[in-house]
Amino acid sequence: NTDNPHVHVILRGRADDGRDLVISRDYIREGLRDRAQDLITRELGPRHDHEIRRSLMRQVEAERWTALDRQLVRDAGKSGIIDMAPGIDGPRDDYLPQKVGRLRHLERLGLADQVGQAQWVIRPEAETVLRDLGERGDIVKRMHRALSGQGIDRGVSDYVFASKKADGPILGRLVERGHDDELKGTAYAVIDGVDGRTHHIRLPSFDAAGDSAPGSIVELRRYEDARGERRTALAVRSDVDIRAQVTAGGATWLDRQAVARDPAALSEAGFGIEVRRAMKRRAEHLIEEGLAERQGGRVVFARRLLDRLREREIGDVAERLSHETGLPFDRTVNGENVAGTYRRRFVLSSGRFAMIDDGLGFKLVPWTPSLERHLGQHVSGVARGDGGVDWSFGRKRGLGL
Repeated sequence: NTDNPHVHVILRGRADDGRDLVISRDYIREGLRDRAQDLITRELGPRHDHEIRRSLMRQVEAERWTALDRQLVRDAGKSGIIDMAPGIDGPRDDYLPQKVGRLRHLERLGLADQVGQAQWVIRPEAETVLRDLGERGDIVKRMHRALSGQGIDRGVSDYVFASKKADGPILGRLVERGHDDELKGTAYAVIDGVDGRTHHIRLPSFDAAGDSAPGSIVELRRYEDARGERRTALAVRSDVDIRAQVTAGGATWLDRQAVARDPAALSEAGFGIEVRRAMKRRAEHLIEEGLAERQGGRVVFARRLLDRLREREIGDVAERLSHETGLPFDRTVNGENVAGTYRRRFVLSSGRFAMIDDGLGFKLVPWTPSLERHLGQHVSGVARGDGGVDWSFGRKRGLGL
């Protein structure tokens, strides 16, 4: 996507006679554009000269591949030399100043060379380089728009453009997700990282971008699928934003960071410092609730803090569900068979949980992505010691997200 209004056209791969539709690569690159311009001109009339000139002036110093560049390539012909010397007997070029200005700009970028008096050659890599520059500019605008939309102020110098094969962990607040290339089906995500930087991430599909809302805590994860292929996806670490986590009743991501042996490294700037401040406020809240205390200059948390907070939140939800459904709540026990109809998913500060209804009562168990496609269906599995369930509907074990 670019910052210019545009249309995507999808063609069926067969012609009217049933044979495969074959279109010249050159026609796809240039011919379709020219044909569309002809049709628009026929329908709306020719563009005014001042409109064309204004458009070309914007392209003179544009750091992207432009219509002016395409025209210069056509002017070069087979020789590759673009001669900008005004001819005595030749037709007048009304846009000569814009073309010369563009060539001089390309020369400054190292993408064109002057080979004679008013003669230039555009380097072979010019189109690729300019398209990459244009794409980078579009990404910067996308990131700035996403951050501004959430009321977040970050400097462009802290922007990071991560590829689908990017190495290293990326953890932070989801700012925005969307379609990156509709034709390829790829997606993007903008993450306000705990490292103080803002990351633009490309993902292989929209499903890989997850389903959490902006403000949620996400992490870029890499894993091998059942076929052994490397995959990249966003894993949701918390659906609850850090402001709400400060006073939440359950076991939050802030709590997990506070008691972790190897917590995420937090920057002294950007989202990192926001998390630091939120963790301090969360600690004060837990002290008020009797779940932590100060000892000297540090905070000591109650034993089994995460379990106690999780059980408290699940108990509150279970009590409400029992009142709504009239069914009793059954806690899961390690090694117990879990079977019933998957009714609902709940997004809690302790995580995502699924309601399993066996007709006599219900259980609340940790939700997994593989469970969602069985909504309203009968499922079964075996409870684990960590509270999760090994479901038996054909899912192969692998690296959990």
